[in-house]
Amino acid sequence: MTDGVPNDPGGPPLDPPSGCADPLLWRVARALHEAHRPRPDNFCECKAFWPCPDAQLAEEALQLAYDRPAPRVNRTTLGRNANLGRWPA
Repeated sequence: MTDGVPNDPGGPPLDPPSGCADPLLWRVARALHEAHRPRPDNFCECKAFWPCPDAQLAEEALQLAYDRPAPRVNRTTLGRNANLGRWPA
């Protein structure tokens, strides 16, 4: 991992590091990262060539969880007819 994410040779920490913008995404991505580790024969734990798409997705999700500010929606600018889902605002 690059940029602002702490780089640990043993892999990303189980708990989100301080400064992590989305701890829930971090935990999910960390679990995906753990499930798709490289084996000595250059294959992933899922038996695909490493890095498999899921391992790459885990890396991207860890980076996103650390960097991304939480999305905020200003409902007043959406207008009266905006589809806000099933429940009233």
